[in-house]
Amino acid sequence: MEKKRIILVDDNPTNLRAGKNVLAPLYSVATAPSAEKLFVLLENNLPDLILLDIDMPVMNGYDVIKLLKDKPETKNIPVIFLTGKTESDDEFEGLSVGAIDYITKPFQPQLLLKRIEVHLLVEAQRKTLERQTRELQYFNTNLRKAFSTYLSEDVVNELIADPTRLQLGGIQRRMTALFSDVRGFSRIAEVLPPEKLVELLNRYLSAMSDVILEQKGTIDKYGGDAIISFFGAPLELPDHALRACVSAVTMKRIESELNNAIIAEGMSPVPLLTRVGINSGDMVVGNMGTERKMNYTIMGNAVNLASRLEGINKQYGTWILASENTVQDCGDRLLVRRLDRIRVVGITEPARIYEILALADDAPGEKPSSMRELAELFQAAFELFERRDWLAAETAFARILEPFPADGPSQLYLRRCRQYRQTPPSPNWDGVFNFSEK
Repeated sequence: MEKKRIILVDDNPTNLRAGKNVLAPLYSVATAPSAEKLFVLLENNLPDLILLDIDMPVMNGYDVIKLLKDKPETKNIPVIFLTGKTESDDEFEGLSVGAIDYITKPFQPQLLLKRIEVHLLVEAQRKTLERQTRELQYFNTNLRKAFSTYLSEDVVNELIADPTRLQLGGIQRRMTALFSDVRGFSRIAEVLPPEKLVELLNRYLSAMSDVILEQKGTIDKYGGDAIISFFGAPLELPDHALRACVSAVTMKRIESELNNAIIAEGMSPVPLLTRVGINSGDMVVGNMGTERKMNYTIMGNAVNLASRLEGINKQYGTWILASENTVQDCGDRLLVRRLDRIRVVGITEPARIYEILALADDAPGEKPSSMRELAELFQAAFELFERRDWLAAETAFARILEPFPADGPSQLYLRRCRQYRQTPPSPNWDGVFNFSEK
């Protein structure tokens, strides 16, 4: 092992020889008869420790250590005063200017060596801690870069504060998945040049992703114009369902503002209209893949249902569909209307679905043609439909379309009522609508 390097500074040649004789068996020792010689030595090689006399001509030890502390390259070198000044005031001043120890002459060789050994050990530990701090900062910086692309800033901060929240492999947890897609985006892609398409897509995805991240959601992946995200991992969120629904409603609100801008700027020939599917339930979440290539993602039937709901919006003329699990988890915080019980591809258990119209606080009832009025009218008509009173339900849905002529679900149920009046469903029908397409 390479010996630690010590510089002994003293204007007395006898003291230099005596000190070097004591130190040389254990350390690589250089001597300096003056402050000027010390600084020359420091230009060539920095020592691990300096033993410094105080009373010296031209520049005393106090001034030397002040200069050392003023220079970035020497400020961390440990300095021990080895001096004939024995007054307590001298020791106080020596420690005050930055010395790590104060030893008086004549010194006891074994005591001097032991104190040097201890201080060098402390200095080694300080350097180790400094290195570990740099490594931790590097790790945190790269961890932040890795996660900030699909996690919100405050979630990243919590993970950095407690990295044990990240687990390799998958864990099962009740969470909420949100799938979104743009209606007819492939037709938009056909008419735009590639570079313009990428510009439009990036602008849209940035706006929508910011909404999800603001609600502490996690971006799983992008699939063209589609966004797959989830709420409740890597950090548990008791209100994950509500956060997903707030994200969906906000995305539609932001979408309106975004469309005004991109149409005015000529970025897209038509508005970008987003469909959203949301479901809450038990999912597997974690790092999936191989040791060399992993993806932090979600799996399970509950995830698949969220994906299916996004696509089923097309059948109902809706924009945001959520499962009963999600709606129940949100309590009275949403304005919704109940729709069918459905069975989708790959999932045998029927699920009741709801359209999210607005956040409850965003739907004041005093507006004549408000969302709340629509929800109340639809609820009454839908109850007639589920009782299979086709004629009364047909009349009720027709009345809804007078103030709300573009309402997709009312149009759908009106067609169904007319169909079922002509050809009623089987008496054994369980009321569940099966969807064979993804």
